[in-house]
Amino acid sequence: MISQGEVLPDFERKVAEFCGAKYCLAVNSGTSALHIATKSLGLNNNDYGWTSAMSFVASANVIRYTGASVDFLDISPKTFNITPEILSAKLEKAASQKRLPRVIIPVHFAGQSCEMSEIAALAARYDIAIIEDACQAMGGSFNGNRVGDCRFSNAVCFSLHPVKSITSGEGGLVLTNDRDLFEKMALLRTHGVARGANVMQDVGPWHTEMQTDGYNYRITEFQCALGRSQLKRLEEFVAKRQRLATHYRHRLENIPQIRLQQVDRPEDHAWHMMLVLFDFEAIGKSKKEVHADFRERGVNLNMHYYPIHLNPFYQDLYGFSEGDFPEAEKYWRSAFTFPLHVELEETDVDYICDCVEEIVT
Repeated sequence: MISQGEVLPDFERKVAEFCGAKYCLAVNSGTSALHIATKSLGLNNNDYGWTSAMSFVASANVIRYTGASVDFLDISPKTFNITPEILSAKLEKAASQKRLPRVIIPVHFAGQSCEMSEIAALAARYDIAIIEDACQAMGGSFNGNRVGDCRFSNAVCFSLHPVKSITSGEGGLVLTNDRDLFEKMALLRTHGVARGANVMQDVGPWHTEMQTDGYNYRITEFQCALGRSQLKRLEEFVAKRQRLATHYRHRLENIPQIRLQQVDRPEDHAWHMMLVLFDFEAIGKSKKEVHADFRERGVNLNMHYYPIHLNPFYQDLYGFSEGDFPEAEKYWRSAFTFPLHVELEETDVDYICDCVEEIVT
C-alpha cells in the first residue's frame, strides 16, 4: 500500500501510547492537524479564536480557515509563552464586551509547554475549548507528564516537519481523548467521505458517501513508516538536544549583553529551538550587523518569528498595528535562533559560543 495501509494505524497507535492519549490521527502537516482540530470544534463566522502573537502564522491561519475571527495574546518576556495571567486579563475584558473566544490555541514556544493546568482552568470557567499547538514540543513534558496526553485540552497537535523532534519528511499528528472529536477529525482528513461501518446508507461493501465538508489531508505509508521508525529514537533525539542546550546555557548565561529563555524545568523542555536575545544597544551594533558577523564566522543564525499581527495580511484584515502586543515585538527585535539539532556536537556549540564572546565584547 502507498496510502492508507496498515502502517498508518500502527504509527497512530504507537504515538498515542507514547503520549498517553486515547486517539491519534496522522495527517500531511502540522497545519492540517491544527485545522481539522479547529474545524471539528465547530467554529464559524460568528466566533473568535485566540492564539499567541509569537508563533508561525499557521497557528492563526487555522482559525481564519473556519471563518472565525482571529485575535492574539501577548507573551511572557521571560518564557515567550502566553501565561495564565495574560489570558485571565484578556478573558475578563472579552467577557465584559461579550466577545469571548470559542477556542484558544496556546503555543508551546521552542518546545517549552505553557502552564496548561491553569490555562485549562480559566478556559473551563468560560466554557472555551483548547487546542495545544505543540508542533515544536513533541517529546516534551508538562509537570512530568508527556505533552500530548490531552489532559488539559480537547486536542494536541504536533508537526513532523524535517526540523522538528522527529520527522516523516512532511506530516502532522493530532491527538485527543474525545471519541466524538476523533471521528469528526477522521472524516475531515479524507474529503468528508465515509466508508465501511460508518456509512449511513448500507447499499453494499463498495459504498462510500460524503457526509460533511472535508479535505485531502492524508499522509502516505512511506511517511508513516519513517515516522514510526523515528518515534523509536524520539527520547534519544530530545536527550541530545537537551545536552546541547544545557551546554549552550552554561557557556552563555553569564554574558551580560545577552539573555536566554527562562526554563523552569529543563527536563520537560523538548528543545526545538535555542533562543538567544541580544542587547544590541549595549553591543553597539544593529541586528543586521550582528547577523553578518556570525555569517562571516560560518554560523547561520535564524529568526523565529515575525509577530503574526505585524504581517501585512493580518494588519490589512484586522487592523492590527505595531504596539498591540509589545512583548512579542520586543522579543522579535532582540532574538536570534541558534543552531540546535542532533547532528551538532558540543565542540560545535563551543565554537558558536566563542563567536558570541568575540562579537558582543
